[in-house]
This record gives sequence, structure tokens and C-alpha cells, in this order.
Amino acid sequence: MNIRQIEAFHAVMETGSATRAAERLNISQPAISKLVKAFSEDCGFVLFHRKGGQLVPTREAQILSGEVSKVFSGAGRIKGVARALREQEWGDVSIAAPPAFSVGFLPRIIAENMHLPELRVQILSRTSPQIVEMVASQQVDVGLSVIEPNHPDISSRLLVTFPLVCLLPANHRLAKKQQLHINDLRDEPFISLPSTDCSFSRAERAFQLSGGAMKRKIEVPFSETAAMLVAQGAGVAVVPPFAGSDIDPSLVVRLPIQPVEQTDLWLLKPKQRPAPLVVELMEELLSKACAMIDREKPREEPAL
Repeated sequence: MNIRQIEAFHAVMETGSATRAAERLNISQPAISKLVKAFSEDCGFVLFHRKGGQLVPTREAQILSGEVSKVFSGAGRIKGVARALREQEWGDVSIAAPPAFSVGFLPRIIAENMHLPELRVQILSRTSPQIVEMVASQQVDVGLSVIEPNHPDISSRLLVTFPLVCLLPANHRLAKKQQLHINDLRDEPFISLPSTDCSFSRAERAFQLSGGAMKRKIEVPFSETAAMLVAQGAGVAVVPPFAGSDIDPSLVVRLPIQPVEQTDLWLLKPKQRPAPLVVELMEELLSKACAMIDREKPREEPAL
């Protein structure tokens, strides 16, 4: 008994004719008859009777056909899975990113591509040093980091370099400016991120370079939370350019800051483990989203 015999039997059962079965399998009718006969002999019982020039399956053949159909249904399922894998529509992918990216930026990208029914995504929020360790130890498929890893077990590439922006309430006295200098914000109540966040450290550095200090009023864990507080008039915030992008623009103004503070975003992958094909899809989606950020960078103008 072999798969070719089973395939011939299945074709005859589905088409009701040795001739049509031969056409489906692209072989001759005598070859079909020979395969079915050999399958019948291996089974040890008759599979078909001839009646009026037609093949009529026996009761045993009908029972056997049910099991054979399961085999071919499973084969069809395997074929479908292989196609989905090839087309990057199937699989699990885990992504670790800093809170500034995992709260708003990543969910928007993922949500736009959840029409792929067999794609499952896990988003983890961690600091960049933690993400480097997770990628190196193969705990996640993809990592986003604001620090370059320089780790022997990680392959990395720069996705985008973007400037931080200042978010102001729309009715703020500085909201009508085209751009701000960091000194404009000296006396402003700041909604800041934790000191471990890259946005905070770069904003604080800008203040220090100008000889001032940040007036921290509220500390929040995420840039999206800071943006919502700005919209409520609680203060100003320095955040990545995509933070609060879903907030009504009539409530918040985002302005470039001089001197410009840049942040890099790196894509990390484990070097010692072959990446699933679906990771290529995630890379493509992230690259496209970052390219949009790059195009939307505010143009630098001389400070007033």
C-alpha cells in the first residue's frame, strides 16, 4: 500500500469515475484501474462493483473513504499553512520595545495588520538595556532599542533617527511660535518621563547645556500619558514625535525645539537563531512606519 494507490482511490471516490479520476491526476485510465486494484488487494476486500458501466463503491470503500478524506484534508491544511508561512501570514512573533514605542506606536502598526488571521503578536514593554539582554538570550524575536547594542549575539540596524518635540496645550502662550528654544521652557511646569527614559535624559541634557534646569511637576511612565496630560492643560512635555498622535489637534500643539535633541531607534534580532519568515513582515512594517516618521521631521530653522 502506498500514497499513490490511496490518491487514486480518493480520486475515484470523489469523481465517481476512473476516467475522470485519471484526468484529475493527469495519468491514464488503465493506470488508475491498476492502482485501485492493487489498493483493493492490499486492503483485502473489494472496493467497487461495476453496475451499468459505473463504479459503485462498497460499504467498506465508503467507510475507508472517510478516513482517506481526513488524510487529504490534512494535506490540504499543510499546503495552506506552507503558503501562509511563505506569504508571512502565519506564525507567532514577539516584540520588545521601550514604553514610548510599545504604548502607542507599535499597537497602531499591529492593529493595521490584524487582518491576517493566523498571525499572533506579543508586545512586551521593557527598557532598552533589558531589551538588549532579551534579544541576546533569544527570549524575543524582535527588539526595538534607543541604544545601539554592540553585542556579539545580536544583529542590529538603525531604523530611524528622529528629533524630540515639545507638546503644549493649544491655548498656551508659546503655542503660536514656529519653534521653541529650550530656554523658552525654563519656567514651564514639566510633565516628565522617568529618569531612565531616553526622552527625559535628552531633554534634561538640553537644559543643562543651556545653563538651566527642568521644572519637573508631574512624572509619568509613558509618553502617551504625558501627551494626555498636556491636552488637559497640566503642563508641557518633551516626547518622541509620534506621542499623542491620536489626540485631537485642537487640544495639543507640537513644536520643534532648539537645540535639536535626536534619538536613534535600532531594530535588534538574535544572531544565533534563524528568524521566522513572519519576522520579515514585522521588519517591513516597522521600516515603513519609521520612514513616515523620517518624512514628517520638522525642518530645522534658525532660533529666534
